[in-house]
Amino acid sequence: MQRLFSTFPNRGAGLALVILRFSVAVALASSARLCTGPGEEILVALSSIAAVLIVVGWFTPLAAGSAIVTTLSTFWFCREAGVDGLMIAMLVAIGLLGAGAYSVDARLYGRRKLVVGRPPGKGNQQDEWG
Repeated sequence: MQRLFSTFPNRGAGLALVILRFSVAVALASSARLCTGPGEEILVALSSIAAVLIVVGWFTPLAAGSAIVTTLSTFWFCREAGVDGLMIAMLVAIGLLGAGAYSVDARLYGRRKLVVGRPPGKGNQQDEWG
């Protein structure tokens, strides 16, 4: 999963990603509800699941990709709902940037503290060579 993310921006950039994720998720969940065509329940369920995953930042690139497919499917099956090009652009940005430091992805796959040296315990006593 680490290969899906380049970085986990924090501070201002991380907060901007939180705002972006939240606003896209709200728009995604509300746009599918406009559909009155065939399979509307499935589209609403898929977009709601993708919206929740995007808000909490869990499997963010995969959730953004599935949200793009769901948005395009909503346009294909429910022409009156329309496709918001700006929302698709924001989903692409979220998919490429990742969720940021304030997300489940960052907790599970984020930066780690690397400690180089001997572990504490018996191995730290000087041996016979030194």
